[in-house]
Amino acid sequence: MRLRLTLALLATTCSGCGLVRPVVVTPPPAPSSYSTAVEPRTEPPAPSTAPEGGVPSPQPKVGEPARPAEHVPQDEVWWSAFADPALDAAIRECFGNSLVLHDVRDLIYENQLDPNVPQGWWYPLQVGILNPAGLSHVVTIVPPAPATQAKYTIATADVGLTYQVDLFGNLAAQRSAGLNFAEQQRQLTEARVQDMAMRLTQLWFDILEARALRDLTQRQIDYNKELLRLIQARFEQHLTPRLAVLQQEQLLLNLEAQVPLISARNALLNSELKALLGRVPDPTDDIVPLERQLPDLPPSPKLGTPGDLNANTPEMRLQELRVAEVEHRINANRASWLPTIQLVGSVGAAKVGLSEPILHQSVVGVNLTWALFDGRRFTEHKRLPIQLHRRHVQYQLALNTAIGRVQDAVVQEETGATSLRALRAQVLLGQQLLDEARRLFEQGRSDYLTVLSALTNLVGLERASLQAQRLLLNHRVAVYRSLGGTWSRDVTLNRE
Repeated sequence: MRLRLTLALLATTCSGCGLVRPVVVTPPPAPSSYSTAVEPRTEPPAPSTAPEGGVPSPQPKVGEPARPAEHVPQDEVWWSAFADPALDAAIRECFGNSLVLHDVRDLIYENQLDPNVPQGWWYPLQVGILNPAGLSHVVTIVPPAPATQAKYTIATADVGLTYQVDLFGNLAAQRSAGLNFAEQQRQLTEARVQDMAMRLTQLWFDILEARALRDLTQRQIDYNKELLRLIQARFEQHLTPRLAVLQQEQLLLNLEAQVPLISARNALLNSELKALLGRVPDPTDDIVPLERQLPDLPPSPKLGTPGDLNANTPEMRLQELRVAEVEHRINANRASWLPTIQLVGSVGAAKVGLSEPILHQSVVGVNLTWALFDGRRFTEHKRLPIQLHRRHVQYQLALNTAIGRVQDAVVQEETGATSLRALRAQVLLGQQLLDEARRLFEQGRSDYLTVLSALTNLVGLERASLQAQRLLLNHRVAVYRSLGGTWSRDVTLNRE
């Protein structure tokens, strides 16, 4: 009988070890390169060679040999490309003092210490008075006839120990699922960190744009004041109608009315920047150095391949963890169908009455609990594969979204750079046009309407050029953010 029981337990152990499988998450298929072409298609697309439901492989260009894509590490911080020590110091201050980041960072360690998740070897261990200790007064009838009445007092107390042996990996699977959830919180925090770096950089450039717009507006006001004095002088000489004076005064007042609006926007941007840095919001412009100007676009980063996004972006790392979490829960569910084995031991004493000696007692043994059917676990067993399939679908969807973010940001940057070059060329041409219109007006060979048209056109072009430069920097920051990076993990490891 003992041999049969031993063989049964051995067979159960071997089968249980096979149920718990190592969790390995395979990333979804990804194309080998990004598609950033913006030219309109002139020929119909070639038929897809991908199997149904698969991802088509990109076709190499004519005359260009196929080559493997270069793996691009993303360990370095991207804002160093702008070579601005003040910007670097502001971002580091944000990471160190931001109250929002302090909150979400602590949540990582809070989830790691969830009491419902097995933490270590001490989790299944219980030591103490596990069985009730007490003092009882007993009155009983003792047979045979004639029955007699017995009264006695009994006191019991024992210290016990139980330890669940994780023979089939149930506790380990639960622990892995719990730590996986905490790591998901880390990836969410890393995404928050990268968003904060992007937002702070955008605010930095917004302030520089507001300053540049204020200076540009002031130069335009000075030029229009000079032109107004010229028109008034010609009006006094009866060389220009009063309509030209009124038109110039209206344009000048329009420019002067924009100055307080620009100052107000600059103040709001500085308040938002200080709030992001963890300071009390203040509209004073004292964070961005006064000598800073909107920088030129740094060299383009290496994009790598779409497959690199699985390791470089926190959104993809999160989706991988979400798939692994369900795998761990499947392992825990499988292991829960196997016996639960506990090592038990206790040492105690009992005393009956005052005259009887103390009775010592000790117990050492093994408890085995085996639920052959559990409706809750059965329902979970049916539900987890469906949840795993949904997580795989979300993983593929997240990859498609991440690839689209990179491609959209690159396309916007390329088209923005082309637009900025055209606007700057128009600004130079508009300045020449204004100079020529003013020269003809001063010589009396043209009316003021030509000057007004050229001046209004130049004002709009200069503002559009400044805005295009700012948008181009926005697109570059979006490229950096879409490529992600692993630098954000170091930020989340800083625990207060």
